Amino acid sequence: MIIRPFNTGFFLLMAVMIGAIVLLWALLRGRSEQRREAVLIALCVVNIIGFFVYKGFLSGDAQFLQVSGLDKFNWFNELPLQLCNINMFLIPIGVLTRRRSLLGFAFFVAPLGALMALVFPEAAFSGYSLWTPRIFGFYFTHMLIIICGLSLATLGFYRPRPKDLPGIAGTFLMLGFSALLVDLLLRHTVCPQANYFFVFGQDVDISILNLFWKWFPVPLLYELPALAILFAYMGLICFVFSALDKHRARRGTAV
Repeated sequence: MIIRPFNTGFFLLMAVMIGAIVLLWALLRGRSEQRREAVLIALCVVNIIGFFVYKGFLSGDAQFLQVSGLDKFNWFNELPLQLCNINMFLIPIGVLTRRRSLLGFAFFVAPLGALMALVFPEAAFSGYSLWTPRIFGFYFTHMLIIICGLSLATLGFYRPRPKDLPGIAGTFLMLGFSALLVDLLLRHTVCPQANYFFVFGQDVDISILNLFWKWFPVPLLYELPALAILFAYMGLICFVFSALDKHRARRGTAV
């Protein structure tokens, strides 16, 4: 089955992903908080292991190097430190500590970032069979990130609230600044192309970030318009959840 954005195989995978979220909710909605917590953390652990297995296959994939224009595979350029995959670690930490800033960041950013990666993949991850190890690993890890991120809400660990938005923005900025420091360290030592969190806009093949870089070519700070877009997105999601809560309250009063 050939996978590329918006073809039949892509939509089948999206249906499987949505089905997995619904199935998790159906199986765990009557379970204890400890059971739901254990399952969600276990899924993240499976994803972390799967991520490194997938990168291991990628390290020996000559076609990946050729299509990506790389001379050799560099593990320091493949660490789980991007906006989407860093949530494999943030979700368990948020669930265990109940820190709403982390839970909110993971709920909003993990699914959005992972979905963007699936919708706008690099050339090496589009137009190939799902059963190619790098394609299966790419879709498996990103889909599981989306499943775990959205399950924070469906399993009752996080309910979006407008007052969470400043804390989420602060988490975004803190992680972005940390990524900048990591990138600078790696670029001056073992990985000249390191660009976690896409803090260096001139090295990004994403049209909207390229536009922001043209407006304001300063590492990390050029992404501030993206933060404004994220705020609008988070506000919309909070509005939807608030409307659902009010609807449930009215139904409960009527009964």
